[in-house]
Amino acid sequence: MKIAYLLLLAFLTTPPLESDNTRYRYDVWGTVTDFDDRKMEAIFVFILPSKRPINGRIPCVKTSSNGSYAITVNDTPDEYKVCASTKESPFILTPKDPSHRVVCSEDIVFPPHDDRKHVDLKFGRQNQ
Repeated sequence: MKIAYLLLLAFLTTPPLESDNTRYRYDVWGTVTDFDDRKMEAIFVFILPSKRPINGRIPCVKTSSNGSYAITVNDTPDEYKVCASTKESPFILTPKDPSHRVVCSEDIVFPPHDDRKHVDLKFGRQNQ
């Protein structure tokens, strides 16, 4: 009985394993252009995790008339991609809609502190 009590006491007084879910503020801004470097208006810009499943809502903004965007995400340190899409969802790519195009940045590492990144996105030439 005394051993069981000591084991229970050790279990209750042992601190839990730490899981650092601290969220930081990550600000990303830039411009979206076409293959001729023309600024693209009303393009959807998203920030997505690169290596883990999407958990919850996807931060999204539209580019302004001069192709610029600014987006803030509060999340945990990890690798992310910034993507631009001609449609509201970057995930719906069907052969029936050849006008839907998506371009993404290379992986961006957000550190364990607030950070800012400048990311320009450029669409390639559309297949004819």
